[in-house]
Amino acid sequence: MITLHTRIRNLTPEQDAALSTYAERFNRVAHHLATDMAKEKRTGASFKKAYLRRFTLTARQFNAICLSVEGLASNRLENLKNQENMLSDKILALQKLLPKIVLQIQKAGAEQKPDTVIQRLKNRLHQKKRKLVNLLERQSQVIHEQQRPLGSGLCFGGRKLFHAQHHLQENGYQNHAEWLADWKLARSRQFFVLGSNDETAGCQGCVARIQSDGTFLLDLRLPGTEEKRVTIGPLQFPYEAEKLRNVVALHAQLSKENLPRITKQSKAGKPYSRIVYPEALSALSWRFQRGKDQKGWRVMVSFQQPLQGANPAAAVQTHIQAGAIGVDLNADHLAWAELDRFGNPLETGNIPCVTYGKTATQAEALIEAAAIALTQRAKQTGKQLVLEKLDFSQKKTQLSEVDGPRYARMLSSLSYRKIHDAIAARAAKDGVEIKTVNPKFTSVLGRINYAARYGLTVHQGAAVVIGRRAFDRFAKNPHTGKNFKEFGLREMPIGRTGRDGRKTITAPDGRGAQVTFSYPAWNEQKHVWTLLGKVSRKMKAALAAQRVAGQSDHPERMVKSARRKPEVPVAAAV
Repeated sequence: MITLHTRIRNLTPEQDAALSTYAERFNRVAHHLATDMAKEKRTGASFKKAYLRRFTLTARQFNAICLSVEGLASNRLENLKNQENMLSDKILALQKLLPKIVLQIQKAGAEQKPDTVIQRLKNRLHQKKRKLVNLLERQSQVIHEQQRPLGSGLCFGGRKLFHAQHHLQENGYQNHAEWLADWKLARSRQFFVLGSNDETAGCQGCVARIQSDGTFLLDLRLPGTEEKRVTIGPLQFPYEAEKLRNVVALHAQLSKENLPRITKQSKAGKPYSRIVYPEALSALSWRFQRGKDQKGWRVMVSFQQPLQGANPAAAVQTHIQAGAIGVDLNADHLAWAELDRFGNPLETGNIPCVTYGKTATQAEALIEAAAIALTQRAKQTGKQLVLEKLDFSQKKTQLSEVDGPRYARMLSSLSYRKIHDAIAARAAKDGVEIKTVNPKFTSVLGRINYAARYGLTVHQGAAVVIGRRAFDRFAKNPHTGKNFKEFGLREMPIGRTGRDGRKTITAPDGRGAQVTFSYPAWNEQKHVWTLLGKVSRKMKAALAAQRVAGQSDHPERMVKSARRKPEVPVAAAV
């Protein structure tokens, strides 16, 4: 699916009034439909027959409204499910933490620690209990919201603007009338015109016509009993306009009289004929949106790219036999590591991606720039990109545990899904293959095996582990046809045996110091991740003890955090 967008230039007052009237009517029907769906506990399609007469709509216009409302309701339900999962994880973590704090208080009392230390632990226990009660209350509210009928709980116009009426002066309004004008405008800012591949130019409600200079004119059908139309344009799409011209031209070349037909039988047993449209024929769906800056309207069109118009340069140009580029996503940057075909790191670097404090447009531009930088490097080297599998709640929980509460605001503004989608979209355009791997214990292995050994940051070490997991452990022998072990990249944590015969593990803490702990016992018949789980628990305990002791933030020690590394890629000695 391709989506193009542009701004409507030289819009006349009559055209602006027609678009505003369409948007007001579209959203008024949408508000009624959401209310009726929640009140009568029915799907939106069940109201179609009544709404066509009640609001004087065409069937295609109602389908567009119904699709928009049900899409908003489904998104709200999906967000509630994600919130419930996130709250459940937090509640489970707190329930495991509370007994540990109680034991710490008892141990401090038995060891006759100072009263200040015991009181600090009691205060922490009290605050954690309060947080647990709040999380349980929020979880019950989320569960209750999920049980409400489909269509309820939707706030057209935005909750932030709705609540602004209670604090007019603080939000820049002189009186309630000014707020009401903005509220009505926000509730009718956009409308959607649904298309179909069997309609004129892919959409009978908004017919696109190609002009001699390559621009487009849109004949928009207005709702109502009279089939009035308004012409919008000329429109010039700045990017990939040729693909839209190919789709519109393909529709213009077809004629229903010349298309083949097939005969089918209805449920009543009566035969009827049906036109067979080419598979390359795509529907065009249009969305008109008034800009928040009140500087006019924007128009977006979505369609499927025809097969014969596919870009041959988008063929896959990367392969794992040349190596891989592992990418580790973090709250403020993307750490990458380029590996050779044997899994050894050749070069590493960081790409800044701080979305906290940025507008939606600025954040989108930063994410797109990071995606372009990654795909260009993969395309130049001929190596595929390796990303983590999508598990955003677990990733945020992991970063919160490592970096502490000071990263909470930065994490709340970060969208891993947008970053993954941007990289995937750009890679598809540039012909770069993407592989996703399980990110379990990548930070542990990166910290222990590669950070100190190659002079990398903890996150760059994790990127090395992510890239190494993309290599196939087995390949097929072309002569015998049997599978044999080709790479066999190991994930064993590296330890060191001292003079006393004890085996220990040394890992950097990411702040210029390091921790050392004993190598855990392991049954070699079990999976290596069993050992990594024990190593992870011991390493977390050692890092926590070091922070409590205040050794990692010594005033004479230079802080070397991964977040303060230079943005220029750093070559690693192999």
